[in-house]
Amino acid sequence: MEIHQLEYFIAIVDTGSFSKAAEHCNVAQPSLSQQIKKLETEIGHLLFDRLGRRVALTNVGEMLIPKAQRILDEIQGIKVTIPSDVEDGKGTLAVGFIPTISPFILPSVIRRFGQDFPQASLEVHEDLTEDIIRKLISAELDVGITSLPIKNKLLQTEELLTETLLVASSSKYDIASRASIQVKELDDFPFIALNEVHCLGEQVQSFCYQEEVDLRIVCHTSQLSTVHKCIAMGLGISLVPQALAINDPIEGISYRAISDSIPQRKIVATTHIKRHRSYLAQEFIKIVREEYPSKTNL
Repeated sequence: MEIHQLEYFIAIVDTGSFSKAAEHCNVAQPSLSQQIKKLETEIGHLLFDRLGRRVALTNVGEMLIPKAQRILDEIQGIKVTIPSDVEDGKGTLAVGFIPTISPFILPSVIRRFGQDFPQASLEVHEDLTEDIIRKLISAELDVGITSLPIKNKLLQTEELLTETLLVASSSKYDIASRASIQVKELDDFPFIALNEVHCLGEQVQSFCYQEEVDLRIVCHTSQLSTVHKCIAMGLGISLVPQALAINDPIEGISYRAISDSIPQRKIVATTHIKRHRSYLAQEFIKIVREEYPSKTNL
């Protein structure tokens, strides 16, 4: 049973004629007649008695009228309400954040998204990059907030911002008294390293390798918060995201830029290349871009 068959049926009921119904539906009369015959065959009963130029509803035709009208009204309601629901921000959005981004942005994004789209449901997952990639591919997530590189041909990225990595040090070292530090000086201090299971840890190691810096690593940790606390205790220095200096500064820690070669990471919104990016997803990405901490006084 096809929707247009029910539309033709109701048009005949309203106009009292196959020819007038065909004109009303902007279709050739033979085509309309054929579709009505198919509908009658599927139902197993005649819907109209053909009386020359007139038609009369059969008992089965009478019974079909309210059912067909209800279906057509429901379809029309869908056409009206779905676009309205989209504009009102209804729906569910599943997003993922890597742990070296989420502490700085997640609370403000959740609050802002809730304010802007009170009728939407937001599902948040904090995972390592590898897990976010897997969930994006399996459609468990709609958007992942990660950093480059993303090495998977099924995924596409939209750059949100470029974030500088800063040298964080306690007053135990003379970095705090300088305006900046040169990259080769990094190997003059004990270094607190974030495990390379995090993309940030891998990015720091890659930067130091490219700059031929021989880091004197005294501690490997899997948590950025532990890196921060070790620095505060004077156990060493590290390279940390600028957002950490803005959102979660610790008294006694100074943050300084590297003057001769600036380490950076690119924050991106990652989505499946073959999935439609919904209105909620687009607005969510916009909110992340606007809410991400980006300015600090060194």
